[in-house]
Amino acid sequence: MMIKSGLTIVAVALLVHAHSSSLQTPSHGMQETRPIRAQTRFPVAVSDALGRTFTFSEPPRRIVSLSPGYTETLFALGVGDRVAGVDEYSDFPPETASKTKVGGAHNHNLEQIISLQPDLVVVLVERDDLINTLTSRGIPTLKLFPDDFENVLQSILLLGKVTGTEWRAREIVEAAKAKVNRVRTRVEGLPSARVFFELDGMDPSKPFTPGPQSFIGDMIRIAGGWNIAQDIRASSSRISLEAIVAADPEVIVLGDAQNPINPQTSADVVNRPGWSDITAVRKKAVYPVDNALFFRPGPRVVDGIETLARLFHPEAFR
Repeated sequence: MMIKSGLTIVAVALLVHAHSSSLQTPSHGMQETRPIRAQTRFPVAVSDALGRTFTFSEPPRRIVSLSPGYTETLFALGVGDRVAGVDEYSDFPPETASKTKVGGAHNHNLEQIISLQPDLVVVLVERDDLINTLTSRGIPTLKLFPDDFENVLQSILLLGKVTGTEWRAREIVEAAKAKVNRVRTRVEGLPSARVFFELDGMDPSKPFTPGPQSFIGDMIRIAGGWNIAQDIRASSSRISLEAIVAADPEVIVLGDAQNPINPQTSADVVNRPGWSDITAVRKKAVYPVDNALFFRPGPRVVDGIETLARLFHPEAFR
């Protein structure tokens, strides 16, 4: 389908992703906007995770992001001034407070999204009915669902292509690869640490964890860890306490330490019934982490990888 993306830009403030000295940007480089360069030749055609192809005759001018990771990516690309609306979880940098919020998770405000007159909507896990409704109204809605680190980088390149900022996307991706290669060099040859990464421990007898075929699973592997949830084929699933005890992780990572409902602490894990004999619990190797580095497939995933590597192999970073 051919999309004409030349609507008037609304006056809204900039949004997301400041933390990136590791991506070779200024201290506020993820907040600044940049002029559209003529490097990308339009029209451009891209395909999304649903196998649909969209053709853009020119860079989108009014973008709605329904994923904090893609919001961060758009700002990293320097097109924050073209972001007309974001989901309620897009909260970085502070400028996101002035962006129009269009709901989040399973309660997006369809009418509000449409009222912003977007010429591009970017989604991660949204329902097909929302995607189909927006697409049927002539609004190109790209679903990007990376399942490993390489595909996170590909999503950055894709958004760079669509927005006419391929030059910046390549800078981000090359910097990310360089940082990850430095991490790999440090952990190379070290024994893989047995790792349990908790997504949601509300029920400690069967918490949620990522499978190895997910981008968090890939982050664990790159950082020098061995995900104990090897039998999980989905991107995430529950795992039994019995399976956790049998695998005896040496490191437990709490991705749910900042969950809005029932956040978990290291003390919570240590005091869980049946967890006391696990090596990570006995050695107090239970670590809360900033979930923004792991749940948002964007430029800061590389910081998440380094965070994990430092937890798994602190001796390699001394």
